[in-house]
Amino acid sequence: MKDWQLFRTMSPEEYLWAIKALGVDQAKIGRYLGRSERTSRRYARGETPIPPAEVLLLRALLAHKIQPLIPRWHKEQN
Repeated sequence: MKDWQLFRTMSPEEYLWAIKALGVDQAKIGRYLGRSERTSRRYARGETPIPPAEVLLLRALLAHKIQPLIPRWHKEQN
């Protein structure tokens, strides 16, 4: 097991660092995680804890240097 898999929590500072390292903004990473931009901002401010599955996904992306493919919202596809 890789060390990053042991950590199931993420501080707001780590969250902000992770999205910066992935080259996306709060709105885009929220969309990638299936969350709203507002929820992503709450994660960044520490108002809402980041679910463990989302933490592991972000840590896996970073560990394997995978660039997330951000889905478009339906209205953006036109």
